[in-house]
This record gives sequence, structure tokens and C-alpha cells, in this order.
Amino acid sequence: MVVSVTIFPFPIGFTSNLEDGYRSINLIPLKSIVFNSRQIGTAYAGDVLFMISILIKNVGGNILLFMPLGFLAPLVWSKFRQFKNSMAAGFIGSISIELLQLLEYLFGGMDRITDIDDVIFNVIGCMIGFFIYKMILRVVDTGSPLKRPKGSLTIEEIGELKGSCEKLEDVCVFICE
Repeated sequence: MVVSVTIFPFPIGFTSNLEDGYRSINLIPLKSIVFNSRQIGTAYAGDVLFMISILIKNVGGNILLFMPLGFLAPLVWSKFRQFKNSMAAGFIGSISIELLQLLEYLFGGMDRITDIDDVIFNVIGCMIGFFIYKMILRVVDTGSPLKRPKGSLTIEEIGELKGSCEKLEDVCVFICE
């Protein structure tokens, strides 16, 4: 899904040439969002709902696109259980997509827009996904969103104990089964 939306999207009818490059590359944070917000009520024959839907699709789409990364990466790889590592993965992934879109534009592919706003909202999506992961982990670990009872084990601690059960069979029989 990510590849189809970001690298091989359907063309909208724009042509690609270097003279129009200033419209295809945005390195100023939130510039396109502010510009599109100012167009509400004037662009597209004053169709307010259409302009709002464009903004929601742009911002919401970029956020939703990277939420699964923020949620799934910590589940699959332990090094992404740290906030900074998950955000680095989101940032690197988003920058990679934007650079590929820039290369597509420069080498005559479909007209692509390289926008720093996409990177910002992708990382926000990754952040939201990570926080959802943490909230679900807290609920699973404790059975409620409240603080974990003193002396209880987390999922990670139980996993570590399972690995050491061969040495501590008497202590771990209950936990391992």
C-alpha cells in the first residue's frame, strides 16, 4: 500500500519539467498546509468542502500512512521499543520516500511533489502509532490502563524468564506453562 501511494501513484495530468520545479519541491515546513488553508473558499470555484477534504486527505493520509510503522516495528523488533529508535525509523522511511519522489521528478517520471510537510506528518503518524503500541502494551501487561501492580512481570520479563527456564526449572515451571 505504501509503495502504491507514494512511489507509483496514479497521474493527475501534470507534466514534469524542470521549470516547474519550484512547485514540486517544498522545503519550508507547513508552507503547503498554510497555502492550501488560505485557498479555502476561493480555489475550485469556492468549493469549501472540497478544499477541506484535500487538506484532510493530505494531512490525515500522511499520518495514517506511518501509524502502522510506529505500532508494528516495536512489536517485531526489540530495538524499536525505544521512542527515539521508532521515530528515527519513521524519519528515515519518510525521507527515503521523499527522495525517491524527487528522483522520479528529476528523471522525467510522473510529476511528484517532494514536501517536508509529508515528512513531518509521517513522523507524527509514527509517533501516534508508537503511543498506541505503548497504551496497548500497558493494558495487556496489567489488565487495565492503570499503573502496573508492584512485583508483577511485563511481557518482556516473562519472555526472558521463559528463555532461562532450563536453568531455573523449579522456579519457572508455573510461568513457562
